[in-house]
Amino acid sequence: MKTKKLKVLLSALMVMLLAWTINSCSKSDVAPVNFTSLTDAITTATTLLNGAVEGTATGDYTRGSKATLAAAITAAQAVVDNKASTSQQVTAAVAQLAAAVSTFQAAAVVPIDPTNLAGQWTFDELTSAAAGTSVKDYSGNSFNGKITAGHPYFSTTPGLPWSGYTVTTNLPTQTADRYGDANKALHFTAGANVEIPYNAALNPQQMSISLWAKADSLPGDPAKYWANNYMISMNRWNGYKFQIQDTPRPFFTAHASGVNTPPLGNSSDSTYYDRDMNVGKITTLSKWHHYVVTFGGGHEVFYVDGFLVYDWNNVPGTIVNLSAKPVNLVIGQDLPTGKYSTDSNSPYYVNYGAYFIGAIDEVRVYKSILSATQVTSIYNLEKP
Repeated sequence: MKTKKLKVLLSALMVMLLAWTINSCSKSDVAPVNFTSLTDAITTATTLLNGAVEGTATGDYTRGSKATLAAAITAAQAVVDNKASTSQQVTAAVAQLAAAVSTFQAAAVVPIDPTNLAGQWTFDELTSAAAGTSVKDYSGNSFNGKITAGHPYFSTTPGLPWSGYTVTTNLPTQTADRYGDANKALHFTAGANVEIPYNAALNPQQMSISLWAKADSLPGDPAKYWANNYMISMNRWNGYKFQIQDTPRPFFTAHASGVNTPPLGNSSDSTYYDRDMNVGKITTLSKWHHYVVTFGGGHEVFYVDGFLVYDWNNVPGTIVNLSAKPVNLVIGQDLPTGKYSTDSNSPYYVNYGAYFIGAIDEVRVYKSILSATQVTSIYNLEKP
């Protein structure tokens, strides 16, 4: 009898022990998941995202990189919001977000030849294109420009611009860039321009110019196409100018010095080079194209959309220095508006003036000769 009672007692004790074991391992006694590391990572990534700007200047991030980081932040926040998330899921989310942040930081714009970048005007910061508005130079050299109206001659003279092309203003107007983003480029007509004060750094002996342009379709009389050409100029043919010719091809003029040694009574050691890309035509002017020209070391080289199109190897000399008679750099027409003269004997005669009709964006001036690899890098960074 005692044995039977002992067995019953032992059975009862085992049941109690099992119940205690189960209760001690219940869900309520499991340590809660710690989300602190993940929420801290989300806060850090969000701060980075909110302070970032997509663009082409130093300190910007490449287009599309913000959306990728934002998606990673959203995925991490979903883990926090899910109360059933495990510690393993939190750890994985922290690692995934850290990887996304690293990828984003690697998308920071790496400037091309930054020590020789003299000026860079992206027009991204503009909230208006009113007369006198400052246009930021993103090169870090503070060569800021100013929104300026074109010379009245271009908007009041009969036949200018082409018949059928109405000018409502000869101030630049904001327009969409090559990505379709509103107000991120400038449209020019009738001499509308951005004027940058003269500086010797913008008047180097050798140079490269990089820009995006979309010329308007060619209405009216093709003979008046000369009006639709000057993209950027420093004292037109007396310094340098980059334009679209009526072929139509990109075209660069350089007034070069040091070309001839002047013995035998020859007092001139300068010459003028007028060169275009020499082969092919731009058959889609009304679409965005990336144009680059380099000058120096006996070469003048043209690039379109990242590709070397033609290399002129017979252009010795260096671009003349205009410091003694400085003329401001102009985007959109060939001279500063206030420099034009009505005197037909003046080198600034307004009747010889010309301007661009269309959109321009991402203008860079270098005091170096960009290599083909560098030009391609700029194109790949900026292409839509």
